[in-house]
Amino acid sequence: MFEYNSSSYNEFLKDFRNNTNQKKIIVFAGNFSENREYALTQFETEVMGETRKVSLNDFVTASEEETFKNLDLLFDELRSINSLIVFKDAEQLCGVYVGHTYSVVKYATPQEKYFIKKLHELNCSCIIEFENESHLDKAIERVADAIVQFKVPSSIIEKVFFWFSQVRVNGSNLPSRRPV
Repeated sequence: MFEYNSSSYNEFLKDFRNNTNQKKIIVFAGNFSENREYALTQFETEVMGETRKVSLNDFVTASEEETFKNLDLLFDELRSINSLIVFKDAEQLCGVYVGHTYSVVKYATPQEKYFIKKLHELNCSCIIEFENESHLDKAIERVADAIVQFKVPSSIIEKVFFWFSQVRVNGSNLPSRRPV
């Protein structure tokens, strides 16, 4: 786990560049979407072929059986891809805190466990994007080769541009609802 543009990130990107045939699972986590998009372009330039972007909003539902069928169809299609796959809206997979207990552990949902199982069937690298780092849980962290954090900027100028980019006129920027 390391921050974007740190020396660890640069080393990981260099390793990715030198070993493009090696399958990697990379997690992008954090609110700074501008840096997340720029980092995505860095990885895309290192891979031959068209990057495939998939929104998990379209495949993950509150129904386990429906999600499993959707993921089966999706991964059947993705098996033939040899470049890079980007899974957006990964918050849809995350578990929730257990209610009415003293537990503070966030457990993986059956949908998330099934998604992780299907990830191992792919022949290419993939990036899993979380807009909110707090939605990460241990199941995703264990399967990831790298977790890149995109934290809110610290300088005043960067903060102004960041907060300005977060303003929405007709809508909200709240994280998407997680399955129950």
